[in-house]
Amino acid sequence: MQDHDAYRLSEDLSTIDWWRLANIMADANLFNRKPFDIARAFHGSYAAVFAFKGEMLVGAARATSDGVFYASVFDVVIAPDHQGNGAGRMIMERLLERLPFERIFLTTVFGKESFYEKFDFLEQTNGMGRYSGHALTSARQRGVLRSANT
Repeated sequence: MQDHDAYRLSEDLSTIDWWRLANIMADANLFNRKPFDIARAFHGSYAAVFAFKGEMLVGAARATSDGVFYASVFDVVIAPDHQGNGAGRMIMERLLERLPFERIFLTTVFGKESFYEKFDFLEQTNGMGRYSGHALTSARQRGVLRSANT
């Protein structure tokens, strides 16, 4: 197991290797996204946190917000060979420090719910999503979205 003290966090988007982050997302089975689009999403976010081991990017997370009432956490990802070593916890703690809001929403992948429960996230029963194109097809196939009538 790696020493989590060797991880460092940054919120500086100017130092990020977006190709590396795209590869981390793909390797973690999160998304296959273009580096330019990932950069645009992070630059357009309310807050972003990155984890490094030495000089190597190993994880990231971001949040959008109205700056008053709500925030939504997206794209929490840790390189598979660094998962379980504290980097994800560090990222989430720092990100949540930046989100002093009454309601924080989170989209997660199946099987990671217990990780987020450690940060007081609970399953929400009144949420809905509107997807289109490939995202809709994929979400339906994975059971992420279903009709309210079924």
